[in-house]
Amino acid sequence: MKDAKETTKYPGIREAMDGNTAVIMCERESSDAAGAYPITPSTQMGEYWAEAAAAGHINVSDRALIFIEPEGEHAAAAVTAGLSMAGLRSCNFSSGQGIAYMHESLYAAVGKRLTYILNMGCRAMTKSTLNVHAGHDDYHAVDDTGFFQVFGKNVQQVADLNIISHKIAELALNPGIVGQDGFLTTHLIESLLLPERKLIEEYLGRPDDIIDTPTPAQRIIYGNKRRRIPLLWDVDNPVMAGTVQNQDAYMQSVAAQRPYFFDHIADIADECMAEFTRLTGREYKRVLAHAMQDADYVLIGQGSVVPSMEAVADYLRETRGIKIGVINMVMFRPFPSDMLTPLLKGRKGVCVLERTDQPLAEDLPLIREVRAAINKCVENARSNGKKVPYPKHDTYSKPADVPPLYSGSYGMGSRDLQPEGIIGAIENMLPDGKQKKMFYLSIDFVRDKAYTPKQEVYQQQILESYPDVKDLAVHGSENPNLLPKSSITVRLHSIGGWGAITTGKNIAMTLFDLLGYHIKANPKYGSEKKGQPTTYYLSAAPEPIRVNCEYFYVDVALSPDPNVFSHSNPLAGLKKGGVFIIQSELDSPEQVWKEQIPSRYQKVIVENDIHVFYVDGFKIAREIATDPELQFRMQGIAFMGSFFAASPIMKQRNLSEEALFKAIEDQLEHKFGAKGRRIVDDNLKVVRRGFTELVEIKNKTVLEGDAKAIRKEPSVPVMLKRQPKGDAPLTDIHRYWEQTGHFYATGRGNDNLTDPFIGMSCIPVASGVFRDMTSIRFEHPVWDPQKCTACGDCWSICPDSALPGLVNTISDVLATGIKKAEEAGARFQHLPKLAGTIEKKLRSAIGDNVAADVTALLTQAIEGTLAESTLTGDKKTELVNEAAALMDVLRPYKFGISAPYYTLKEKSKPGSGGLLSITVDPYTCKGCMECVQVCPADALHVVTQTPASIDELRRNWDLWLELPNTKPEYIRIDNLEEGIGALDTLLLDKINYKSMVGGDGACLGCGEKTVVHLFTSVVEALMQPRAKAHVARLDDLIERLEKHIRLKLAEQVNVSDTDAMNKALTSLHGKDLTLANLTAALEEGKVNSTIDSEWLKTATDILAKLKHLRWEYTTGVTGRGRSSMGMINATGCTSVWGSTYPFNPYPFPWANHLFQDCTSMAMGVFEGHMVKMAEGFKAIRKAEMELAGKYNAKEHEEFFRYFNWRDFTDEEFALCPPVVAVGGDGALYDIGFQNMSRLMMSGKPVKVMCLDTQVYSNTGGQACTSGYFGQISDMAQFGKAIQGKEEIRKEVGLIAMAHRTTYVMQGTIANVGHLLEGFVQGLTTRRPALFNLHSPCMPEHGIGDDVAKYQSILAVESRAYPVFRYNPDLGQNPADALDLEGNPALDDDWPTFTLSYVDEAGKPGTMQIPLTFADYAATESRFRKHFRKAPQDTWNEGMVPIAEFINMSAEDREGLYPYVWAVDKKNRLSRLICSKSIVESAEDRRNFWRLLKSLTGADQKVDVNQIANQARADVVQKITAGLLQLANGGNLSQFLSAPAAAPAAAAVSSGEGDGGASAERQAVPVSAESTPKTTTGGGMEPFLDSNQCTGCGECVLINPAMFVWNDKKQAQLGDYKAGTFKDMVKAAERCAAKCIRPGEPWDPNEKGVDKLIKRAAKFNEM
Repeated sequence: MKDAKETTKYPGIREAMDGNTAVIMCERESSDAAGAYPITPSTQMGEYWAEAAAAGHINVSDRALIFIEPEGEHAAAAVTAGLSMAGLRSCNFSSGQGIAYMHESLYAAVGKRLTYILNMGCRAMTKSTLNVHAGHDDYHAVDDTGFFQVFGKNVQQVADLNIISHKIAELALNPGIVGQDGFLTTHLIESLLLPERKLIEEYLGRPDDIIDTPTPAQRIIYGNKRRRIPLLWDVDNPVMAGTVQNQDAYMQSVAAQRPYFFDHIADIADECMAEFTRLTGREYKRVLAHAMQDADYVLIGQGSVVPSMEAVADYLRETRGIKIGVINMVMFRPFPSDMLTPLLKGRKGVCVLERTDQPLAEDLPLIREVRAAINKCVENARSNGKKVPYPKHDTYSKPADVPPLYSGSYGMGSRDLQPEGIIGAIENMLPDGKQKKMFYLSIDFVRDKAYTPKQEVYQQQILESYPDVKDLAVHGSENPNLLPKSSITVRLHSIGGWGAITTGKNIAMTLFDLLGYHIKANPKYGSEKKGQPTTYYLSAAPEPIRVNCEYFYVDVALSPDPNVFSHSNPLAGLKKGGVFIIQSELDSPEQVWKEQIPSRYQKVIVENDIHVFYVDGFKIAREIATDPELQFRMQGIAFMGSFFAASPIMKQRNLSEEALFKAIEDQLEHKFGAKGRRIVDDNLKVVRRGFTELVEIKNKTVLEGDAKAIRKEPSVPVMLKRQPKGDAPLTDIHRYWEQTGHFYATGRGNDNLTDPFIGMSCIPVASGVFRDMTSIRFEHPVWDPQKCTACGDCWSICPDSALPGLVNTISDVLATGIKKAEEAGARFQHLPKLAGTIEKKLRSAIGDNVAADVTALLTQAIEGTLAESTLTGDKKTELVNEAAALMDVLRPYKFGISAPYYTLKEKSKPGSGGLLSITVDPYTCKGCMECVQVCPADALHVVTQTPASIDELRRNWDLWLELPNTKPEYIRIDNLEEGIGALDTLLLDKINYKSMVGGDGACLGCGEKTVVHLFTSVVEALMQPRAKAHVARLDDLIERLEKHIRLKLAEQVNVSDTDAMNKALTSLHGKDLTLANLTAALEEGKVNSTIDSEWLKTATDILAKLKHLRWEYTTGVTGRGRSSMGMINATGCTSVWGSTYPFNPYPFPWANHLFQDCTSMAMGVFEGHMVKMAEGFKAIRKAEMELAGKYNAKEHEEFFRYFNWRDFTDEEFALCPPVVAVGGDGALYDIGFQNMSRLMMSGKPVKVMCLDTQVYSNTGGQACTSGYFGQISDMAQFGKAIQGKEEIRKEVGLIAMAHRTTYVMQGTIANVGHLLEGFVQGLTTRRPALFNLHSPCMPEHGIGDDVAKYQSILAVESRAYPVFRYNPDLGQNPADALDLEGNPALDDDWPTFTLSYVDEAGKPGTMQIPLTFADYAATESRFRKHFRKAPQDTWNEGMVPIAEFINMSAEDREGLYPYVWAVDKKNRLSRLICSKSIVESAEDRRNFWRLLKSLTGADQKVDVNQIANQARADVVQKITAGLLQLANGGNLSQFLSAPAAAPAAAAVSSGEGDGGASAERQAVPVSAESTPKTTTGGGMEPFLDSNQCTGCGECVLINPAMFVWNDKKQAQLGDYKAGTFKDMVKAAERCAAKCIRPGEPWDPNEKGVDKLIKRAAKFNEM
């Protein structure tokens, strides 16, 4: 590189960056515009382009950058084509399925001779499953389009080829693709010489430059000169492009492109590459060769494998003398046969390695081209002296010229390829090698040594059927360390979201900047976003690092994950004398060594003289991080300091601490400077403390005992033991555990066999039970039953279905305790007989004390019972021991006394009260602590997880598993089908609650998952009783039909020999009646018959179908019976956290296909599903008709042939497990919107759940049409030119309503009752249903893990996300079908809230202020840059509250600054000045709220009382006017016709109140009196007994104006007429304390009032 700098004009600028960044560093200088849609792993290219555009970057053409993000990749390709047609230098960025999706558009771009470049982060396609990692499937999926294609082997080549390709495209008038390996290059940070801006300016020029026309064909079209990028869309020179051609012209237009355009590309490419080489000194050709001069054996490849090939080739030349050369296929299209074939001529072996597989093709794509090229060389040799047919190809005139070809597949889905695999590919070609013609690297079909006896048996079964399958895998004989000898190599083991990637990048960049080293640094992580294990690899060396693979040989291993030994081996490959640093909160080196490092790893450490250190990064981060959400991420940064303190790098390079920290500060400034100096300083403090607080463990003696976290062969998971064994191997979860789950549980998931099952890629239901989340969390909740009010907020909000509530009778509790004690070895003879006495004493002791300590009182009850016992001697001792054994089981488990489940039950019926328990599932709880956050009674608190607390959690969970399910009488739902009652109590049912089993990869506190869990629970609650009743009906039908057949047979048979007849019938009792066995039985009894064989066959077939149907419902193939629903999941966050192999959290059928088509796939599945359901209903209908004597097979054949779901009765339809399509905002608002629209118009009753995060969560927080104006995301950045998203939010709920076919609910977890009611309504309607659901995303919204519900409440109350339901079943007019229940302050633009603060004098104060969208936005990081804090000394009259500001005219706003109130950490008032974007967004939210109200007619509703009062005033005024006229001589007729004066107030409200209006209309609370009042008309007014209120808040959620809080945080009536009688009745039904009497309706014309009166009656009687 030194020589290059001295001899070339543009040697490049020394930098280190990843492939994505390198592309944009070039594109932002050269290109004018980009169209792109986010898809992993190319997303960051789009993000970085958007960032540059937002910052106002100016390119070499002196233009600001343009960026368009449309609704999908197909559209992105069209956008880019449009930009190119308009003469702009344009580019696009995509990967994987996105490439396939835009495939069609690429053909058209070529046909139009466009010049844009598609930058591809090459990724595996969904060939069997979704994989977002490296593969060449997408690259080759479009190799038929006519795009020229190049591929970079490293970041340097990717950057250079991007520039070169633009020039090729613009000279050849042909679009191009620049490929790089997804993640392995796109995300790999390595050193390079970044092309200079001046180089780009000179080499590429401007799009509007006039250049010499480069080819004869172009000169025919354009003349001798043309615009560099021709204008195909030009109002000054119009032309029609993209025309229709028929048989007369189409073929000519296609064929003409070959000679006149395509055939020039290779020569143009050579010229462009040669020019670039001259300018930079970096050599480029269509084919680049390494060590080919004397090579006997050749490796051919593309992408990041090439440097590894070169390193292996040099190693084998040096160590074994094997002459190996490497060919880098820089260009694939057009295929460079002319350059390649001379290089291959006469070689002893050529192996083509490809990161793809095309099993039905004769060859993989690259070797297919190689073979074709060689065949042309052979054909040249057969020309017999004539002109050779392929003059650009070499001539292979003798057999030895033709090299043997070998094909290898490797690295699909970023499967790691070690040097060992490449060595295996070479050894395979050698004379003593196996010379397999096609093989796979780095995987096994059959293992040489099976891991388990069961696997050995299974492998033998495979080999018996496929004896050659083992030979498909090739392995090398060694795996050498090919890193430079002077390198330092580091591996980090951490958890997603803990800052490991940032830490790794910062270490790498510090080494790069400070030491001038070459670096390679890249992450390895799965598809899950946060909370799952991640690994980061980095190496630094004075010389270039060539090998591209996971680093097995490392100098330093860092583990911010304290539980790393439970799932990985962090010491693997750690060199002798290496360094290992682990996170620990333990107090001493001795504790860390003993409790955190398993003894078998202690042995490895001692034997290899590994230096072990620990640091408490969490403590450091907690004490320094000023922002709580950064604590986890900053924990990883502490390890940066620890790395430099412990590694030998400072000593080796003679680095001072001062120089080191200056370099670190510079790096942190570069990384975090845009976030503010405070963030930089905080991170620097964390790094410094990580440096100084590192502790070395010096006393390293291998201990006999074992540390708690040792990795060993796992026992069968607790929850798996409770799963039934299936009959079908594919779906049997126990088979799956043995063959797959078992390996993941021991950290050996990489060792999956390549067997038929993995070829299907299916996961049995509920395999999430394999996963134990204990190591994910550091804290867990603990329940205090004495404080609990049984409000249900905690078990409703838990995203992990990890906190079930349960209500049991005391007798059930005692019986279960005895059973568990017996299982533990205790014997019970006496105590069970005294259970009734114990229960009576316990109930007596409890009384009505809701704060009773049940465990203490139970102990007293048992002791009292023992004292009264008349047993003596040994029997008394046995009784005492039995009691002790029982309490040993029950004592750790907590039960609570609650108003709804105990005291109110006892008052109603003594002895009926149940004990409430809330139990942590230790296997699924991730420790998000949202349950603690939402608890209004402080009945849950956080404790640090310890081995003892884990043991207690598991013991308690074991007891929970044995406790009976909650009985129906404790579930406070009057009618679930109609949504009447406290719907959240359906979660008290174990089956409903465990409708998801956990074990998924969702982030902590995931808002999406809470919503999905609530939905699946509702489905279970609806379907289980229906199925149970249906099975009872089937039992009855089966019994009656069997009897019917017997009786009818008796009529048709000569029964004179009654003994023989009875004997025949009895012999068939309980068996399937078939003609054959009946005839045999009769013949055996020698009875003659005239049986109608056709009837008998029909009847027995029906009977068999009924029995089979019953089996499907009760047992079925899986042993679980029929599932309650099925799900089709769009690709996105939900599919990633919900289906990452091998964990399935769902107990029902689930499928994913693509990002955009879940609703389309659901339509197809629905029809097939309905065919299956129809078969069952046909059998039932036929059976009923047969029993009624009405069934005639021939007569009814036509009806049943066409019988389908449209013919189902409502009862039949209700029995159909719903087909549910699930997707995020990206899948349903954008890329798949047309699919969803078609579903809604089809009328098919598929149910759609849109989990609206507004941010495209899985691709890293992108701009979505569901996002808000001004929202900042990675593709809608905040900068000088652009300040976030520049579109208002798309309201898909409103669009769905316009279809007029679909039930629509927009809902949130802010009000669970409202949400569940909407689910019930949508599920029970026979039409499509769309549930559009606000789903907070913690990482992308920038909120804490425990605030999903609070943010949802803010979203509703700020009008950011108003809730509504639209049910066409209620009428076609919007006013009839649409309701806005669940929104606060319906009459106002904004609700109000009370802001509490402390003034400058330290005195507390409050103010009532509007809660606007801006107040909500200020709480989330995605809007943070739109606010600027105004210190108190800057406050002035020019600052206006935003609620007032947005009601001003544009003229009145001049010179004013809108603000929202806030409080600082000391609770002192502050003002946040709002940006223009926030003002526009707030206006949009207000306007949408007004629109919704107008649709319901709320802004036109007549106030009956106001009209009555006005009428009375009019009458008085008329009388007064008339009397005056009479006094003045007027007559009576004039009096009667006298006009009234103008009314003082309008009777119709405009709905346009000002922002502060709500504060003035605060409801005046009605006092809590002991008896209800009656109205003057005799009707009962509503009444609320505040003294009995438990503070659950359900009523306040329903209507915060009707119900308000008193000083004791108990509800009381506000203005009850501020809502509807329906609100009052719902509040009574959901009230846990039963302290609300709805009274009688105050508006007799309210919709459905008669039903409401009936629902209210039982509460009014209490």
